[in-house]
Amino acid sequence: MALSIIEAQNIEKFFVVDRPLYEQIYALFTARKMIYALNGISLCIKSGEILGIVGPNGAGKTTLLRILAGLLEADSGYLRLFGKELNDGSCLRADIGYVSSDDRSFFWRLTGIQNLEFFAGLYGIRRQVARKRIARLLPLFSLEKKATELFRDYSTGTRKKFSLVRALIHEPRILLLDEATNSLDAPSVQTVKSLVREYVSTKCDCAAVWSTHRLGEIGEICDRVLVISKGFVKFFGSVSDLKGGNNAKDCYITDRSLSEEATRSMNADIC
Repeated sequence: MALSIIEAQNIEKFFVVDRPLYEQIYALFTARKMIYALNGISLCIKSGEILGIVGPNGAGKTTLLRILAGLLEADSGYLRLFGKELNDGSCLRADIGYVSSDDRSFFWRLTGIQNLEFFAGLYGIRRQVARKRIARLLPLFSLEKKATELFRDYSTGTRKKFSLVRALIHEPRILLLDEATNSLDAPSVQTVKSLVREYVSTKCDCAAVWSTHRLGEIGEICDRVLVISKGFVKFFGSVSDLKGGNNAKDCYITDRSLSEEATRSMNADIC
Protein backbone atom coordinates (compact mmCIF):
# COMPACT_ATOMS: atom_id res chain seq x y z
CA MET A 1 0.00 0.00 0.00
CA ALA A 2 1.43 3.37 -1.06
CA LEU A 3 2.35 5.82 1.69
CA SER A 4 0.22 8.97 2.02
CA ILE A 5 2.64 11.83 1.43
CA ILE A 6 0.16 14.71 1.78
CA GLU A 7 -3.23 14.63 3.50
CA ALA A 8 -5.40 17.73 3.65
CA GLN A 9 -8.90 17.81 5.10
CA ASN A 10 -11.40 20.68 4.88
CA ILE A 11 -8.75 23.36 4.38
CA GLU A 12 -10.20 26.87 4.55
CA LYS A 13 -8.50 30.21 4.13
CA PHE A 14 -10.05 33.66 4.13
CA PHE A 15 -8.69 37.16 3.86
CA VAL A 16 -10.16 40.32 5.37
CA VAL A 17 -10.86 42.98 2.76
CA ASP A 18 -9.02 46.22 3.45
CA ARG A 19 -11.23 49.30 3.67
CA PRO A 20 -10.41 53.00 3.35
CA LEU A 21 -9.94 54.77 6.69
CA TYR A 22 -13.28 56.57 6.54
CA GLU A 23 -15.09 53.28 5.99
CA GLN A 24 -13.22 51.72 8.92
CA ILE A 25 -14.41 54.50 11.22
CA TYR A 26 -18.05 54.10 10.21
CA ALA A 27 -17.82 50.31 10.23
CA LEU A 28 -16.41 49.77 13.72
CA PHE A 29 -19.46 47.82 14.81
CA THR A 30 -20.18 46.01 11.58
CA ALA A 31 -18.96 42.62 10.49
CA ARG A 32 -15.67 42.48 8.66
CA LYS A 33 -15.89 41.77 4.97
CA MET A 34 -14.04 38.57 4.13
CA ILE A 35 -13.13 36.77 0.95
CA TYR A 36 -12.74 33.00 1.04
CA ALA A 37 -9.72 31.91 -0.98
CA LEU A 38 -10.22 28.23 -0.11
CA ASN A 39 -13.44 26.62 1.07
CA GLY A 40 -13.30 23.03 2.33
CA ILE A 41 -10.43 21.71 0.21
CA SER A 42 -9.60 18.03 0.83
CA LEU A 43 -7.04 15.90 -0.96
CA CYS A 44 -4.67 12.99 -0.52
CA ILE A 45 -1.46 12.35 -2.47
CA LYS A 46 0.26 8.98 -2.41
CA SER A 47 3.91 8.09 -2.87
CA GLY A 48 4.97 8.25 -6.52
CA GLU A 49 2.03 10.46 -7.54
CA ILE A 50 1.92 13.82 -9.27
CA LEU A 51 -1.26 15.73 -8.53
CA GLY A 52 -2.26 18.44 -10.96
CA ILE A 53 -4.14 21.48 -9.68
CA VAL A 54 -6.08 23.37 -12.32
CA GLY A 55 -8.20 26.50 -12.09
CA PRO A 56 -8.60 30.00 -13.49
CA ASN A 57 -6.77 33.00 -12.07
CA GLY A 58 -8.01 33.68 -8.55
CA ALA A 59 -9.23 30.11 -8.05
CA GLY A 60 -7.00 29.61 -4.99
CA LYS A 61 -4.20 27.50 -6.52
CA THR A 62 -1.31 29.58 -5.19
CA THR A 63 -2.93 29.95 -1.77
CA LEU A 64 -3.28 26.18 -1.52
CA LEU A 65 0.36 25.58 -2.51
CA ARG A 66 1.58 28.17 0.00
CA ILE A 67 -0.34 26.36 2.73
CA LEU A 68 1.12 23.01 1.64
CA ALA A 69 4.59 24.60 1.72
CA GLY A 70 4.04 25.88 5.27
CA LEU A 71 4.34 29.51 4.18
CA LEU A 72 0.71 30.30 4.97
CA GLU A 73 -1.47 29.01 7.78
CA ALA A 74 -4.94 27.67 7.08
CA ASP A 75 -7.80 29.14 9.09
CA SER A 76 -9.38 25.72 9.58
CA GLY A 77 -8.87 22.09 8.64
CA TYR A 78 -5.70 20.06 9.02
CA LEU A 79 -2.65 19.22 6.95
CA ARG A 80 -0.41 16.19 7.39
CA LEU A 81 2.86 15.37 5.64
CA PHE A 82 4.03 11.77 5.96
CA GLY A 83 1.36 11.32 8.63
CA LYS A 84 2.65 14.21 10.77
CA GLU A 85 1.00 17.58 11.18
CA LEU A 86 2.88 20.53 9.75
CA ASN A 87 3.33 23.25 12.35
CA ASP A 88 5.58 26.19 13.08
CA GLY A 89 8.20 24.07 14.82
CA SER A 90 8.14 21.24 12.33
CA CYS A 91 11.29 20.12 10.55
CA LEU A 92 9.16 18.75 7.71
CA ARG A 93 9.73 21.92 5.68
CA ALA A 94 13.18 20.54 4.84
CA ASP A 95 11.34 17.84 2.84
CA ILE A 96 9.63 20.45 0.62
CA GLY A 97 10.93 21.95 -2.61
CA TYR A 98 8.75 24.90 -3.60
CA VAL A 99 8.75 26.79 -6.90
CA SER A 100 6.67 29.94 -6.70
CA SER A 101 4.82 31.43 -9.64
CA ASP A 102 6.51 34.78 -8.95
CA ASP A 103 9.59 34.24 -6.79
CA ARG A 104 11.34 37.36 -5.49
CA SER A 105 13.38 35.78 -2.71
CA PHE A 106 16.67 35.60 -4.62
CA PHE A 107 19.41 38.16 -3.99
CA TRP A 108 19.70 40.21 -7.14
CA ARG A 109 23.22 41.53 -6.40
CA LEU A 110 24.63 38.02 -6.14
CA THR A 111 25.35 35.64 -9.00
CA GLY A 112 23.15 32.65 -9.64
CA ILE A 113 25.64 30.20 -8.17
CA GLN A 114 26.16 32.39 -5.09
CA ASN A 115 22.41 32.37 -4.55
CA LEU A 116 22.24 28.59 -4.86
CA GLU A 117 25.13 28.08 -2.43
CA PHE A 118 23.49 30.43 0.07
CA PHE A 119 20.15 28.63 0.00
CA ALA A 120 21.89 25.25 0.19
CA GLY A 121 23.55 26.47 3.38
CA LEU A 122 20.14 27.32 4.85
CA TYR A 123 19.22 23.66 4.40
CA GLY A 124 22.36 22.62 6.26
CA ILE A 125 24.10 21.24 3.17
CA ARG A 126 27.89 21.38 3.38
CA ARG A 127 29.49 23.61 0.76
CA GLN A 128 31.40 20.80 -0.92
CA VAL A 129 28.23 18.71 -1.24
CA ALA A 130 26.24 21.73 -2.41
CA ARG A 131 28.73 22.50 -5.16
CA LYS A 132 28.58 18.93 -6.46
CA ARG A 133 24.78 19.03 -6.57
CA ILE A 134 24.77 22.43 -8.25
CA ALA A 135 27.28 21.22 -10.83
CA ARG A 136 24.97 18.28 -11.58
CA LEU A 137 21.78 20.37 -11.83
CA LEU A 138 22.95 23.39 -13.83
CA PRO A 139 23.55 21.49 -17.10
CA LEU A 140 19.97 20.21 -17.07
CA PHE A 141 18.87 23.76 -17.95
CA SER A 142 22.07 24.88 -19.75
CA LEU A 143 22.84 27.32 -16.94
CA GLU A 144 26.61 26.78 -16.65
CA LYS A 145 27.56 30.11 -18.25
CA LYS A 146 24.70 32.06 -16.71
CA ALA A 147 25.60 30.87 -13.19
CA THR A 148 28.41 33.42 -12.83
CA GLU A 149 26.30 36.40 -13.91
CA LEU A 150 24.39 38.65 -11.53
CA PHE A 151 20.87 37.50 -10.83
CA ARG A 152 19.45 40.95 -11.60
CA ASP A 153 20.59 40.58 -15.22
CA TYR A 154 18.69 37.35 -15.83
CA SER A 155 15.60 37.07 -17.98
CA THR A 156 12.34 35.89 -16.42
CA GLY A 157 12.83 32.44 -17.91
CA THR A 158 16.36 32.12 -16.51
CA ARG A 159 15.17 33.15 -13.06
CA LYS A 160 12.52 30.45 -13.26
CA LYS A 161 15.19 27.86 -14.09
CA PHE A 162 17.26 28.87 -11.06
CA SER A 163 14.13 28.61 -8.94
CA LEU A 164 13.72 25.03 -10.14
CA VAL A 165 17.35 24.20 -9.37
CA ARG A 166 16.98 25.67 -5.89
CA ALA A 167 13.89 23.54 -5.24
CA LEU A 168 15.87 20.38 -6.06
CA ILE A 169 19.19 21.18 -4.42
CA HIS A 170 18.27 19.69 -1.00
CA GLU A 171 16.67 16.62 -2.61
CA PRO A 172 13.18 17.07 -1.10
CA ARG A 173 10.53 14.37 -0.93
CA ILE A 174 7.74 16.80 -1.84
CA LEU A 175 7.85 19.07 -4.90
CA LEU A 176 5.36 21.94 -5.04
CA LEU A 177 5.42 23.54 -8.49
CA ASP A 178 3.33 26.65 -9.11
CA GLU A 179 3.25 27.47 -12.84
CA ALA A 180 6.68 25.87 -13.17
CA THR A 181 6.82 26.20 -16.96
CA ASN A 182 5.80 29.84 -17.23
CA SER A 183 8.31 31.92 -19.26
CA LEU A 184 10.24 28.81 -20.36
CA ASP A 185 11.01 27.90 -23.97
CA ALA A 186 9.65 24.65 -25.39
CA PRO A 187 12.81 22.52 -24.85
CA SER A 188 13.03 23.70 -21.22
CA VAL A 189 9.35 22.89 -20.66
CA GLN A 190 9.96 19.32 -21.79
CA THR A 191 13.06 19.12 -19.59
CA VAL A 192 11.08 20.17 -16.53
CA LYS A 193 8.29 17.68 -17.22
CA SER A 194 10.72 14.79 -17.73
CA LEU A 195 12.79 15.78 -14.70
CA VAL A 196 9.82 15.96 -12.35
CA ARG A 197 8.34 12.69 -13.62
CA GLU A 198 11.66 10.86 -13.25
CA TYR A 199 12.37 12.43 -9.85
CA VAL A 200 9.03 11.36 -8.38
CA SER A 201 9.23 7.89 -9.92
CA THR A 202 12.73 7.08 -8.70
CA LYS A 203 13.03 8.81 -5.32
CA CYS A 204 11.66 6.84 -2.38
CA ASP A 205 8.43 8.15 -0.78
CA CYS A 206 8.24 11.19 -3.03
CA ALA A 207 5.30 13.07 -4.55
CA ALA A 208 4.66 16.32 -6.41
CA VAL A 209 1.96 18.93 -6.89
CA TRP A 210 1.85 20.56 -10.33
CA SER A 211 -0.27 23.73 -10.43
CA THR A 212 -1.08 25.19 -13.83
CA HIS A 213 -3.78 26.75 -15.97
CA ARG A 214 -2.63 24.69 -18.97
CA LEU A 215 -4.76 21.56 -19.09
CA GLY A 216 -2.50 19.99 -21.71
CA GLU A 217 0.31 19.81 -19.14
CA ILE A 218 -1.94 17.94 -16.73
CA GLY A 219 -2.61 15.26 -19.33
CA GLU A 220 1.09 14.80 -20.02
CA ILE A 221 2.56 14.60 -16.53
CA CYS A 222 -0.07 14.13 -13.81
CA ASP A 223 -1.68 11.00 -12.36
CA ARG A 224 -4.68 12.76 -10.85
CA VAL A 225 -6.15 16.22 -11.05
CA LEU A 226 -7.84 18.63 -8.68
CA VAL A 227 -9.98 21.30 -10.35
CA ILE A 228 -10.82 24.29 -8.16
CA SER A 229 -12.85 27.39 -8.87
CA LYS A 230 -13.42 30.31 -6.48
CA GLY A 231 -11.94 28.24 -3.65
CA PHE A 232 -14.22 25.22 -4.13
CA VAL A 233 -13.34 21.75 -5.39
CA LYS A 234 -15.07 21.06 -8.69
CA PHE A 235 -13.38 17.78 -9.58
CA PHE A 236 -10.92 15.38 -7.96
CA GLY A 237 -9.91 12.21 -9.75
CA SER A 238 -7.82 10.68 -12.50
CA VAL A 239 -6.93 12.51 -15.70
CA SER A 240 -8.75 9.88 -17.76
CA ASP A 241 -11.93 10.44 -15.73
CA LEU A 242 -11.71 14.18 -16.33
CA LYS A 243 -11.20 13.69 -20.06
CA GLY A 244 -14.01 11.17 -20.28
CA GLY A 245 -16.36 13.03 -17.96
CA ASN A 246 -16.78 9.91 -15.81
CA ASN A 247 -17.78 10.02 -12.17
CA ALA A 248 -15.68 7.09 -10.99
CA LYS A 249 -15.23 5.81 -7.46
CA ASP A 250 -11.98 7.70 -6.88
CA CYS A 251 -13.25 11.08 -8.04
CA TYR A 252 -16.15 13.43 -7.69
CA ILE A 253 -17.57 16.22 -9.81
CA THR A 254 -19.54 18.99 -8.17
CA ASP A 255 -19.88 21.21 -11.22
CA ARG A 256 -20.72 19.28 -14.39
CA SER A 257 -20.50 22.30 -16.68
CA LEU A 258 -17.00 23.12 -15.45
CA SER A 259 -15.93 19.51 -15.90
CA GLU A 260 -17.28 19.44 -19.46
CA GLU A 261 -15.50 22.70 -20.25
CA ALA A 262 -12.25 21.35 -18.80
CA THR A 263 -12.65 18.14 -20.77
CA ARG A 264 -13.13 20.00 -24.06
CA SER A 265 -10.09 22.15 -23.38
CA MET A 266 -7.91 19.20 -22.41
CA ASN A 267 -8.91 17.17 -25.43
CA ALA A 268 -8.15 20.14 -27.65
CA ASP A 269 -4.72 20.53 -26.06
CA ILE A 270 -3.75 16.88 -26.20
CA CYS A 271 -5.30 15.63 -29.43
